[in-house]
Amino acid sequence: MELLIKIAPGNVEGQLPDEPQYFTNQHVVTIGDATYLHCKYSGTKQIASDYDVAQLKTNNSRSLPVIGLNDIAVETTNGKLIGQIWWVPKSEKLVLTARATGLPNGGLMVMVERVVNASQPIEDLRFIATIKDGVVTLPLQFDTSGNYLITAKRLNEGLARIENAPFRLDFETMEFDVYVPVTTS
Repeated sequence: MELLIKIAPGNVEGQLPDEPQYFTNQHVVTIGDATYLHCKYSGTKQIASDYDVAQLKTNNSRSLPVIGLNDIAVETTNGKLIGQIWWVPKSEKLVLTARATGLPNGGLMVMVERVVNASQPIEDLRFIATIKDGVVTLPLQFDTSGNYLITAKRLNEGLARIENAPFRLDFETMEFDVYVPVTTS
């Protein structure tokens, strides 16, 4: 399995937990101000709880760690999840949260694509997510009705344009249908 282990002061490469001979293909990765050891672990014991560890998928094209966004939730007053699509009134404020073990505290530019035919981008909007203690928080507000997507593919294209971006993201596509609410008197 692929791991990303935060190297805390006093813990250095070579001082790995639980059977260090099972940690291979080690290289150091810097994400923000934190340093991590990206490695493969072939042992059977659980990694000691005093290490900040994320299990990763590997992006084979550049061997960068791929960090999964998990436990994604949307906080909304009037929006509704219908199947896999969020139906949201125009101009309503939403907050999307996700767990992302291994991301440093800071910010992340998120591109949200407005699409036609549920796939063809016609514009993209930019929102800034904050990352704190492994939780990503993304405030959203759509001022035009339409169909919007947040995809790992688009975010990773943006990360690829940043020189030395040390990770990629993995998550299920999120879809929003933003509609004009009609009030009746």
